[in-house]
Amino acid sequence: MNFSFVFVGDTHGFINDFIKQKKVIENINPDFVLSENMQNISLDSKEKYEEILRNEKISNMVFFEEMKEIIEFCYKKDIKLIGMDLENFGFNDNLQRKIKNKENLSKEEEKDIENIMKKREEKNLEKIKEYQEKADKTIVILIGSWHLRENSSLMTSLNNYKVIFPCDDKGNLLIGPTNKNISYCERIKCQKN
Repeated sequence: MNFSFVFVGDTHGFINDFIKQKKVIENINPDFVLSENMQNISLDSKEKYEEILRNEKISNMVFFEEMKEIIEFCYKKDIKLIGMDLENFGFNDNLQRKIKNKENLSKEEEKDIENIMKKREEKNLEKIKEYQEKADKTIVILIGSWHLRENSSLMTSLNNYKVIFPCDDKGNLLIGPTNKNISYCERIKCQKN
């Protein structure tokens, strides 16, 4: 079955996400990989790849080392790696510091984050639709598992996709570290119009 999109849930480091990402990308061989962690950076030319590999900088919220394997892999495979999020995930300096240091947030800051999350989801959806128009093949989308909840705006707004997500032995979506066994589960949405 041909899907418009294959989403791969990213744990943001509590397991080695690259192993699964690489396998999915090799199987699909897409023209485009969209990545939440690449934020607003689009690596759509050899020159842009070489620049990021030279500078080794993504943002204040994502360190180059976290993305190095996927960047090098897509570069070697001549796949365009496209950021689909806001720079620093839309967080101001204060929120960046608090999130990185796992500090407690005020009610107002929690509300700010809630609003930022909505803007991020809008940006994600906008980028996905933009690249759907450009793609002849399935698009692979690397995004935090939290966004892959069945009732998320991303999942309810799109159709004709497969979701590959980290799960426990009961098939529950994992969005944070756990001491349970982790495997991958799949879910498909393909409704006829």
